[in-house]
Amino acid sequence: MITLTKLDKNMDILRPFFSRYGGVFNDLTLGTKYMWGDEFGIEYAILSDTLIMRETYTEYSSFYYPMGENVNGALSAIEEYCKGTGADMVFRCLNEKQAQELSERYTGAKINNLRDWSDYIYPAEQFKTYAGKKLSGQRNHVNKFKKLYSDYKVNFITETDIPRIKEFLKEYEAENVLEGWAKDEEPRVYTLLDNMDYLEQFGIFITVGGKIVSLSIGEIKGQTLFVHVEKGLKEYVGVYPLTAQEFAKAFAVDGIKFINREEDCGDLGLRTSKTQYHPSEIKPKIYLTANHSFGLITPPVYFKTDRLEITDISEKDKAVYAKLYTDDKVNEFYGYDYRQDLGENTPDGDYFFKFMQSLKNKKEEYSLAVRKSGEMIGEIVFYNFGYFGETEIGFRFFTEYQGRGYAFESVKAAMEYAFNVGFRKIKSRHFKENARSEKLISKLGFVFTQESATHKFYELKK
Repeated sequence: MITLTKLDKNMDILRPFFSRYGGVFNDLTLGTKYMWGDEFGIEYAILSDTLIMRETYTEYSSFYYPMGENVNGALSAIEEYCKGTGADMVFRCLNEKQAQELSERYTGAKINNLRDWSDYIYPAEQFKTYAGKKLSGQRNHVNKFKKLYSDYKVNFITETDIPRIKEFLKEYEAENVLEGWAKDEEPRVYTLLDNMDYLEQFGIFITVGGKIVSLSIGEIKGQTLFVHVEKGLKEYVGVYPLTAQEFAKAFAVDGIKFINREEDCGDLGLRTSKTQYHPSEIKPKIYLTANHSFGLITPPVYFKTDRLEITDISEKDKAVYAKLYTDDKVNEFYGYDYRQDLGENTPDGDYFFKFMQSLKNKKEEYSLAVRKSGEMIGEIVFYNFGYFGETEIGFRFFTEYQGRGYAFESVKAAMEYAFNVGFRKIKSRHFKENARSEKLISKLGFVFTQESATHKFYELKK
């Protein structure tokens, strides 16, 4: 199973992957990850030169689509990790193609688009001119700024400017009541300023009479210019449209076609501002939840055959269930001997009932009682769940009920139940020397797939 390592501030890990696979989302840029990585608990693993990355915000964790040449191997590693830890397998920041691929891969995948986290994408040329009727407001604001502050100057940020810019930021903070994400962002802007070269960032600041009145910082990936920081003193009318335009003029060159001005985080003021610039696309970062197939089983379970009923195992079954677990004849080919864990100590019914419940709570097994006239005569177990709609089925019966067709009758009904609730594939296995199980599994229609030194394996698809 993969081991996820906390990223901290080491962007050298992400740099080559973002350069090749980053795409148009601001989440996959060095500036964003450096500024917000601690807030979102970024962890990573590298498998065959492919980046696996997960973030955790509050109690919710989600994986990014793997970046590299071995995407299938990385997805399998993520599946194994989630299955082993019991974590929900959620993917975030997917584009449409990635979401489609994962939807086809996983059974019952659920897609969600959170509007608050969609990126605003604009044509780069649009910001350079503010041409056209739709942007007449921005154009007028720029002209007004230039008329009022004719001595304004556009400056490229250099290392020697950082102390002055930090003083500007303090003035900006003093005149604004910062709340929510805006308040959280402020200390991170200082950190970004101190590491601009390392993070491949660049920027401008506007001065009026030598005084800094605005600031913009960003980076380039592919054909997209990303705007990470934009601050202005509000008493300077038109400073924001002017700063956005000058930033585009300075850096949206040499084949840059798009400007990403990031998400609005649900802030209505930001949403109004960003939409007024008329984005060509409000690009959704698709979330996809790959449902663990254990969830296809909804308790209480009940189905029946002509002679039998199949139900959940209840507290009233404790004594019989313990007898089933401790009968050496019944468990000769079952594959688990309680003495492996407990030695020669024979536990009571409470132990086995709690053990069964713990496996169910961990989504590892779902055990069912097979009943004849209300009496428990055997057990059917679904286990080895995954994310492809698969499960494995096992069964055992008291010796006095073997050879009378009860196993075939109840397991067949259990398979029908499983397919009806949404499972795509059922697996089974038996010890090579267990001829009775081999005959039953074949009769149920399972197809042989492979064998090991001890077992033969089968599966049946819906």
